[in-house]
Amino acid sequence: MKLGKLAVLPMLAAAMLVGCGGDESAASKVAHDDLYTESGYPVIKEGNDVSISFFVGLRPGVTSYTSEINPVTAHMEEKMGFDMEFVETTDADKKQKFNVMMTGGDYTDVILDIWSSHSELALYGNQRIFIPLEDLIAEHAPNIQAVLDAHPEIRDTWTMEDGHMYTLPRIGNSTHSEVANRMWLNKEWLDNLGLEVPTTTEEFFDVLVAFKEQDANGNGDPNDEVPLSGAMSSGWNTNPIPYISNAFIPNTNSSNYLNIDENGKVYYVKATDEWKEFLKYMNRLHEAGVLDPLIFSQTKDQLLKLGSNPGDTILGATTGGSVSVFTNTSNFDVWTNYIALPPLEGPEGVRSAARAPDYGSATLSITNACEFPEAVIRWADYLYTEEGLLWSQFGEIGNGQLEYAKEGELNIIGEPAKYTRLPADNAKNLSWNRIGSDYRPADYDLWFTAKENPAEDIEKVLYESAVNDYLPCVPDLATLMPKVEFSIDESRTIVDIITNMNLYIDQATAEFITGIKDVEEGWDQYLEMLDKNGLQEYLKVQQTAYDRFMDK
Repeated sequence: MKLGKLAVLPMLAAAMLVGCGGDESAASKVAHDDLYTESGYPVIKEGNDVSISFFVGLRPGVTSYTSEINPVTAHMEEKMGFDMEFVETTDADKKQKFNVMMTGGDYTDVILDIWSSHSELALYGNQRIFIPLEDLIAEHAPNIQAVLDAHPEIRDTWTMEDGHMYTLPRIGNSTHSEVANRMWLNKEWLDNLGLEVPTTTEEFFDVLVAFKEQDANGNGDPNDEVPLSGAMSSGWNTNPIPYISNAFIPNTNSSNYLNIDENGKVYYVKATDEWKEFLKYMNRLHEAGVLDPLIFSQTKDQLLKLGSNPGDTILGATTGGSVSVFTNTSNFDVWTNYIALPPLEGPEGVRSAARAPDYGSATLSITNACEFPEAVIRWADYLYTEEGLLWSQFGEIGNGQLEYAKEGELNIIGEPAKYTRLPADNAKNLSWNRIGSDYRPADYDLWFTAKENPAEDIEKVLYESAVNDYLPCVPDLATLMPKVEFSIDESRTIVDIITNMNLYIDQATAEFITGIKDVEEGWDQYLEMLDKNGLQEYLKVQQTAYDRFMDK
């Protein structure tokens, strides 16, 4: 593996000390100034031969990141003034090969797209294999610094207990991604039966019963409708539990069903009385015959087949991040009959939307093998700009994947658009497909043109349902367990407990919903079994880590 070191005039050799954070003597300061530009791009002055190595998995649509094949790499090299050497692996194998590489000690200058956990960052940071980045950011990365200042919750999340940041997070998703546990309800069936859009769990129950009993699809067969389905074990938010349970108690799987009460205490949502009431409601759905019995075993592909029935539409409702979980987005005649049902109000007046907060993802770290961390951080700072993000995600504007919007073309809220995304399903090596760290600002979804027919624009539907219906109902971040750092021993404890506890909970949940066990009669035994499986120890570890996080 070539690890890409400096090959410049002998008088510049001292630059390696500065690049790695060594003593900045007068001689090294001169070398540094001869190597780096003062600001802007390129980063490396002309005449210096600098190469930096990156470990990365191949993203979909990318067969190589080498500059001879991938035009984004060629663009980055020209703009930055240094060569980029990639140690590539398949996306599926990247974690295993990363671990082997790190164990062997022959690692690259930069690690990309590994999505490191807090425990991994703390481990490699404490060993000084990953270098601290906060000073580099403050001195050389104004775009990154501005984003972190604007999002202190993200900065705090990735600042370790020792006060250092060992990763640059990728920040920003599509607006609708934070509330992707949606219920999709067949509006055509509502109209066929003369029903209003339900707003409460009781009204939703009545609608599903009507779907079952009143030949909702109008084909003369009152028995071919599946009122409510889903796929608990696979698929993009195809499990209906998060959506429905939020009408009983605010919760989210992204915090492992851990909430924070008003006294700063961590508690487990699935051990509350509110959760018991939710399970009783789910059992009502099952007993009424409106809950698909295959929901516990059905795969995402089977759900897609159900929603894409070639004859009459037979699916009344299901959950998912988009209509793509149950039909193809190009099948307008099917998916445009469904609406994104706003969060329902439960029997105690609770109306909440399952939230997946954007804390950022650990997608870039610099190792102690790197002689040019300033160059890396200034390159990363470019990715936090609109231009850098577009290059990484789409490639060059005009490449058949992205073009400038024409005059008069509008975005999904009717304002002038900047860009038009084009179908490029089978394209290869047009872009990086967004490796490493970057930043999507809050208005990202509004950069792009909408489809000519707004009713057929799923991005418009997702955006409007998020902004108008779901985001106003999300729980406060202070009530959800944040991402926290665990020691090695704490991590082992959590893994050991949660594996067994989740197996038991999955079994008990299915038994309660299907009536194999009565919720009321079996609840105390359920709580006892959670404790036997280590719930109290699990909560103790989580509380300790949460308290440390709050004391940082």
